[in-house]
Amino acid sequence: MSEETPNQILKQVEYYFSDSNFPRDKFLRAEAAKNVDNYISIDVIASFNRMKTISTDLQLITDALKKSTRLQVSEDGKMVRRLDPLPENIDCGKTLYSKGWPEDTTIEKVQEFFNANGGYKTVSVRLRKKTDKTFKGSLLADFESEEIVNKIISEAPKLGEKELIYQTFKQFSDEKKEEKEKYLASSNGDKKRKAKKEADRENGEDDDSENVDASKQQEEEEMVPGVILCFKGVGKGLHRGDIKEIFSQYGDVQFVGYNGDDENGSVRYKTAESCKRALESLTETKKEIGGQVPTYNVLEGEEEKKEWEKILERKKAAAKNGNKKGGFKKGGFKKGGFKKGGNFKKVKKE
Repeated sequence: MSEETPNQILKQVEYYFSDSNFPRDKFLRAEAAKNVDNYISIDVIASFNRMKTISTDLQLITDALKKSTRLQVSEDGKMVRRLDPLPENIDCGKTLYSKGWPEDTTIEKVQEFFNANGGYKTVSVRLRKKTDKTFKGSLLADFESEEIVNKIISEAPKLGEKELIYQTFKQFSDEKKEEKEKYLASSNGDKKRKAKKEADRENGEDDDSENVDASKQQEEEEMVPGVILCFKGVGKGLHRGDIKEIFSQYGDVQFVGYNGDDENGSVRYKTAESCKRALESLTETKKEIGGQVPTYNVLEGEEEKKEWEKILERKKAAAKNGNKKGGFKKGGFKKGGFKKGGNFKKVKKE
């Protein structure tokens, strides 16, 4: 048995019961609800796939859990529970969201990374998975304090030469919630428009699809204040993709206004919160871009209004060009478009 095995057991089970996992883990919550004291059978914990890769020795698992300062093993040694009460707000400031990690990332590699970059000890790490169970490149990590999380976001340590995205879990959660609400609003709007269109047809009314499309376009083309961050004085040798990768660590970047080797440019974020976070962090850390420390400002007032006029004009032009169809209707020529013989005369061979 490796000396690391008990430590691995302890870290993994403490993660199962952590603030970042337990409140959202429906299975574990249901298991805890079966017992009046919220204990969960160690047999159940040991049956998890991740635990099986560490150890299948129940006695070893039990002995390791008895050393925990966050968990309590029952007197008969068959069950375990968390000691601390559940947080009232599960969007805990002690949880860090990070994105941009490679496919071969493991919990141990994440723990080593944060320990090497600032000596930060992770309480637990959760690798986020796709529906096919493969790693999606993002994770949640719990730390001992909210202060540590904010320091990591401010310092933004690199993984080698690769920039990583850092946010508090609340920031990440709020942005995902906003995206979902917008999607649902858009989806419901589409359904209502479709139902109205079908009802109009049944009633013999004119097709008002052009007005509907115009209305939808008008809804989408609205100015979002406080989302355009301008920068001046970046170094040479950068590309648009480099700029997007750097600024994306602070939030979802919708557009990059930058041409290669320019000293100045701008990025447009999805939310004003992301833009504000980028401005504060970049200014505070004096982050170099292309070997230079740029200056930053968020567009406001008349400058912002003029820039949004340009943005909306480009969107309208793009929508107009996108709605134009080719010279031929779907399927090319209409069926029977040319009569037999058409415009071509049959020429006898001489």
